[in-house]
Amino acid sequence: MRQLPALGLGVDKVVPLTFHVDYWDRLGWKDPFAKGAFTERQEWYSRSGKLRSPDGAAGLDGLYTPQMIVDGAVQFSGQRRQTALREMELAASRAPVFDLAVRVTAKGAIVDLTVQSTPAGEAGRDRDWRLIAALAAKSAHTAVAHGENAGETLEEAAVVRSLSDRVPLPAQRGATRVQLSKPGDLAWSDVELVVFAQSETTREIGAVRAIDGREVQVR
Repeated sequence: MRQLPALGLGVDKVVPLTFHVDYWDRLGWKDPFAKGAFTERQEWYSRSGKLRSPDGAAGLDGLYTPQMIVDGAVQFSGQRRQTALREMELAASRAPVFDLAVRVTAKGAIVDLTVQSTPAGEAGRDRDWRLIAALAAKSAHTAVAHGENAGETLEEAAVVRSLSDRVPLPAQRGATRVQLSKPGDLAWSDVELVVFAQSETTREIGAVRAIDGREVQVR
């Protein structure tokens, strides 16, 4: 993830998010960024039966890490770098299903996002779309005490710290509000806010917007 801008995949083409799942905490070291909600999100993808492999094979048998999901549609091991680059390029070439305009206000650690969504075509009116917002740390450094990475310090990017509910989007043009909470250990300069539209039925991503935390006016 940290290498994407240097590879020509800046936020104009790719908006990455890293979700830390909690099912490895049983190994004796608790991941400080892991949440049960992120494990549930991975399970939500698996239950859909809609994810496919890059070769077109359907389905997913169980959960694993490191897993990459591109555009809510294609899944593969995060260790497959060339596959990841190819799938991200393909996803970036597709036109968005919605136009999203985001207004952000913050009071202390509470972030309110009002998103004006406009369907860019018929697909935006045909499916059960949801709006989701994530608050991510631009970078993170994690010292691992146990497990297969014991003794290492992980250098990571776009680590999700807060995730909103999946809020229905209007079938026509309209505003949707979601709320997030910023952890106290994160400065606004280290924050990125990401808002995206996702199909509840197919899991595909219809549009995404990223807002740098330095642009947020805090009251």
